Amino acid sequence: MASDVSSDPQTNFSAPVRAFGGAAVVVLLVILCALVFVSLGTALLRGVGVDPSGALGTALVSALQFVGFGVAAAGYLTATDNWSLVHLRRPTGRDAYWAAAGLGVLLALYLVISYGLTALGIDSGDSAVAGTAEGRPVLFLYYIPVTILLVAPTEELVFRGAVQGLFRREYGVPFAVAASSATFAAVHATSFTGEGALVSLGVVLVLGAVLGVVYEKSESIVVPVVAHGLYNAAQFGVSYALAVGLL
Repeated sequence: MASDVSSDPQTNFSAPVRAFGGAAVVVLLVILCALVFVSLGTALLRGVGVDPSGALGTALVSALQFVGFGVAAAGYLTATDNWSLVHLRRPTGRDAYWAAAGLGVLLALYLVISYGLTALGIDSGDSAVAGTAEGRPVLFLYYIPVTILLVAPTEELVFRGAVQGLFRREYGVPFAVAASSATFAAVHATSFTGEGALVSLGVVLVLGAVLGVVYEKSESIVVPVVAHGLYNAAQFGVSYALAVGLL
């Protein structure tokens, strides 16, 4: 059974080591690769005359960070021969249903939680992304293609594909969804500041669980990628509209 804690005949590592240790290695590789790509990318942008602190440069640096995410996840899965952990298959019409359902739940939960926190007088954390875009709302528009093409695919490969896959193999789906969602929230710890940062991380935890569930229900990594990308894109679109007075 998936929940049995026993030694793997191929590695002689116990299930906790394979699951928790593997997930820790994935996260560490992701962080290291992201730092390397950001550092090299920043130098490259300066070399070609693009200001890394400008709106376009900031978006490009962010894009390079998530290239690092993808390289780390793909590298780990390849080096350990664990691509079987990822639900990879040709998309079907059923996937469109699950992607739409996931996106709908994400947006509904976000609105309900936001209104609930406001009604209760509970402050959420300040978003690092919103702070970066302050005074230059065009950055929100730049982030839309970045999130659809890079952020969503690479984060889903990392957290749903690799991390959730590692936990699912050893402990089953419910534990895997919970553990990968907690990891997803923990990695976003630096994305929020202020007294309400923990509240915002709680929201990320819940949204990560939704992505984990639709991933397992659909058995396709494409589904959470689409739901995640469109959810983020919708947030950036609304943020831009608010910043320039369209809403």
